[in-house]
Formats: sequence, structure tokens, C-alpha cells
Amino acid sequence: MGDDMSTGYIPQEILDEIVARCDIVSVINEYVPLKRRGSNYQGLCPFHNEKTPSFSVSPSKQIFHCFGCGKGGNVFRFVMEIEGISFVEAAEKLAKRAGVRLPEKEMTPEQRKVLEQRKRYQQINELAARYYHSVLMKSNMGQPYREYLKQRQISEDTIVKFRLGATPAGWDNLYREMKKRGITEQEMLDLGLISQTKKGTYVDRFRQRLMFPICDEKGTVIAFGGRIIDKDSSPQKYLNSPDTPLFHKSRNLYGLHLARAGIRNADQAIIVEGYMDVISCHQHGITNAVAPLGTAFTPEQGKLLMRNTYQVGISFDGDAAGVKATMRCLDILSDLGCSARVIQIPDNADPDEYLKKYGKEAFERLISASQELIMYKIAKYMETTNTDTITGKMKVVSMLLPDIRKLQSAVARESAIREISQKLQVSEKAIWDELRRSQNTAGTAVHAEQNYAGEEYTGSLQENDNPTGNIENKIERNILHIIFERPELLVEAERFGGIALLSKEAAAMYQDFQECIRRTGKVESTAISQERGQQLADILMEELYMTDMDKVLHDSLVQLKQEQLDKEYQDVMLQMEQFSKQRNRAKEAGKENLEENVEAANKMQNALLMKLDAILREKKQYEASNTKLQERGNSR
Repeated sequence: MGDDMSTGYIPQEILDEIVARCDIVSVINEYVPLKRRGSNYQGLCPFHNEKTPSFSVSPSKQIFHCFGCGKGGNVFRFVMEIEGISFVEAAEKLAKRAGVRLPEKEMTPEQRKVLEQRKRYQQINELAARYYHSVLMKSNMGQPYREYLKQRQISEDTIVKFRLGATPAGWDNLYREMKKRGITEQEMLDLGLISQTKKGTYVDRFRQRLMFPICDEKGTVIAFGGRIIDKDSSPQKYLNSPDTPLFHKSRNLYGLHLARAGIRNADQAIIVEGYMDVISCHQHGITNAVAPLGTAFTPEQGKLLMRNTYQVGISFDGDAAGVKATMRCLDILSDLGCSARVIQIPDNADPDEYLKKYGKEAFERLISASQELIMYKIAKYMETTNTDTITGKMKVVSMLLPDIRKLQSAVARESAIREISQKLQVSEKAIWDELRRSQNTAGTAVHAEQNYAGEEYTGSLQENDNPTGNIENKIERNILHIIFERPELLVEAERFGGIALLSKEAAAMYQDFQECIRRTGKVESTAISQERGQQLADILMEELYMTDMDKVLHDSLVQLKQEQLDKEYQDVMLQMEQFSKQRNRAKEAGKENLEENVEAANKMQNALLMKLDAILREKKQYEASNTKLQERGNSR
């Protein structure tokens, strides 16, 4: 069912009405030109760069799916992805388009207080941003900062675009300005605009600095960064707002609100190190640049980028600290499933310096020549390791194995191993052997850990394990697809055991189907939780080439049931084998009360034998049923 956290206060009936009035084809066609292809519509995917259309929209199922990048879902998901907004915001936008009135949001007094406080904080930050900008642009105190920006070749249009500001000399200029406007000391403290001294007086947090407003994805000011232009005024070059009710450094990126369109157009984000690098990139037409906020790059920041692209270029400084930050960023993005590359600037220059000297086209050539993760790591590991020795070669290969294992594409993996072989002068076979050995060791470690805990082992660590949560089993996909098309067949699935036959992800989808059919008698894509909407779109966009859905469903259920019984049979046989070994060891050890132990052991063995007999009888029953069906089919 629709996730309460995502649908908020909007009842399912209202969501269904919005979908009925907002045909998904007409909504998407406003963003993506679509052409009819059979029963569906096709176009170029807006979420990744492609020349051949792989983006498909189904008017009958009211879903979209891209066979290139995998994005998919219902009309709400599309608007969320394309606009970078929440579910509730997407629902409100579509409701307005459809002329559907949403119910008033019911909030507790505490929730209303929190919401009002958040709006108040946003208004205060907006006032501060205007004050800083006014000081820079209109006052005599802003003159040194205007001169500094002129020297850095930052245009007035760019200053206005990024809403740059300045703080004058003095201890409490902002504090006094805010007090005039009715802002309390506690509110300013909460937002990190002021600090309290030991004497109890209040002073501005930012003094004598060039100011950079930090915005969320929507452009709302949530924090500030300040840079000194006179090195004698403070030993701390950059100063950022602390974490506040509006701002968390690890969950935001500088410039993202201005870069989103550029990121989508290029299907790539460029991560640079500092505020001035972002500003210079945008001024020179590299409008897909963002920066972390004075801290190491985080998975949360990576997920922010993934709302817009899965391709990322990294352009940090070339010094030791920059290399370390690049390595960390590569690992985070790789673990998230992004394709990350490193943009290397000659002579360890930063993007700002390079763009001023050589311009946009030269920087774009650096982007095109950027190195993939493994190629970059090989080069850096070889700089710090003596690869003329066998030990050195082994060390570098060992350090690269985790990254090779992460490569999902067989072509990419083979290409990477070929490159490593050539760079290190090691045979490809040797690297493949090391890779297999490391995977086997990892699998053994998992077995050992789970067996030591006394738990039944139910899986193995293999390169084809599914880390993304997709439903890969073709039989399960067919079952879910058929029940979506023919909800009355859910009864047949339940007769065979239903949810108990399915893997974790398929079972979760099946449970959504059950609840939806119980409530309305059919499955609506809007009633499936947003987290599983992409999985559902992936399944439903496959054409079902079958004339008899009843038979296909029955055969699929029989096959899953037989597989389940086979597994249960193997599990019981394994338990009996382990039990027999334990009993023999107990006899050899000559334990006390042997007769009592033997009697208890016999009871346990009898219970296992009865369980085994029941499984065998049920297996024969399904095998006989399946044989009759096949004979009946052949006689037709």
C-alpha cells in the first residue's frame, strides 16, 4: 500500500482521483516528447543521456519505465524525480493541475508548532541573506569585498545569481539589525547567526567575511559560509554555520539548487572542492558543478546527486589531502551504484584557476579525458608502491580486488582486469584467480560466522547476488504480473502458500497486492509504496507473451512449491546428518546418563523422519498433479 510516510495526509481515494484526471502520458509529454509505439509511448529518457529511446510509458497501466537507467513508477514518482520534490509536493502539484481539492492536513498542536517554527527560521535566514547582500552591493563597507570579487573575475550577474554578501568590521552589526526586526537572541543562536560570550553579551558569528548563502534543493537559504579576504583578520579561512534545525553539513551540497538543471542536461554532476570553484564553473558555463560543505563527502550527499544523475566527475585538489578525499568520494559513489570518474587538472591547479586561464572548452576536454575509478586507483597505488617487486604487485592487486568485485558489468570487469594486467605486467589469469580466491574466502567467512552463531545458513556471497533489491526471478515476476492483470487469481496463489513461496522482495510486493485487492478488488499502481514503484514498473513494462494466464500461473506456482519442498527436504537431511554426528561424538565421549541421551536422540530422529516423510508425500502429490496437467495439455 502507499507508504504513510510518503502519502502523508492524502487518502488513497484522492490519489486515485488525481491519477484518473492526470493521464500519465499527457503529464510526461510536457517534459518529454513522446511517440506512440504499439500500445505504449516512447521517448528519450530525461534522467540519463541517450540517443536511442529507451523510455517507455504505458497508458493502460499508468506507469513509466526506462530500460536504460532503470527508473520507473507512476505519475507521482515521475514528477518527484523530474522536479526533485517530495511525494506530497508532487501530489499537490498534480492535484492543482487536475482541479482536485486536497483535504486539509490534520496536524497535532506540536506538529503545527514545529512547522511554524521552521517557516520562522527560514524567514530569519532570508533576512540575514538580504542584509549580507545589501552590505556587499550598496554600502561603503562592502567596497573591499567588491574589489576582491572583481580581482577574482566574478561578474555582477554571478554575484546576484549566488546572492553573495559581506559582513562589515564590528562585533554585532547583524545582531543589532535583527533585533530591530523583532528577532530574538534564542532564534539567532538556534540558527548559528550569533554567539554568546563568557560575559553574556552577543556577537555576530560571521565578521569581516565574504558571505556565501547555502541553499537547499529548492533555493531556500538554510545556512551560510564565510571566507576571509584579509589573511590577518582571522586564522580560519572558511567558517560555516553549525548544524541547525534547518541545516546539516553532511546532507547538503553547495550550489545544488542552481546545478540541478545542468546536471540533468549533461547527465553528469561535477564535484569540486570549494565555493569559489562552484561559482567560477557556473560563470564559465559549467553549470553542473557542486561542492561539499567543508567536510568529507558523505553517502547522504551522494544520494542527493542520484536524484538527478548516476554519472559523477570528481575534481578535488591534487595534493595528498585531495587524493585522500577523492579516494573516499570514489568509494562512496561506487558503493551507491554511481559511475564515478576523476577529472585531473594539470599542475595541481583548481577548477577556478584553470577556467580563468584556459576557458570552458579546455575544461570540458579534461572532463572527457577523466579517469574511471579503477584506472585512477591503479595510478595512485603505483605511485606509493614499488611494483617492480612481486610483493608490490600482489599488494596493488589486493587493494583493487574490492573495486573489481563491485563492477556489475562483465564487460567492465574484463576491461578493468586487462588494464591492470598491462599496467602491472601481471597475467590476466593470475588476477582472475586472485579474484575468485578472494570471493571464495569471503563466502567461507560468511558460512563460518553464521554457523558459529548456530543459525541456519540461507544464502551465499556470490557476485550475482542482488544488492539493489530488484526482483530478478523470472517465475516470481510472471506471478506478480499475472496477479496485477488478473487480481481474481490471487486465490489460486494463496492455495499454494502465496507469500511463503516468494523471496523477500517479491513477498513484499505480493503483500502490497493482497492488501490492495482486499480493499478495492484490484491493484492500482498508486497504491504500491513508492519504494517498490520502480520494481513494479520494471515488471509491468515487460510484454506478457502467454495465451493462458491461468495455466502459466498454476505451472509457476507448482514449480515454486516444488523448489520449496526440495529445499525443505535438503534442510531436513542436513539436520539428520548433523544430528547423527553429534550423537556419535556423544557416545565416543562416554557422556553420563547415556541411556537418557540416546532416548532423547531417538525421539528427535523420529520427529525428523516423520517430517521427511510428510515432505516426500507432498512432493509426490505435486509431481503427480503436474504430470496429469502435462498429459492433458498434450492430448488437446
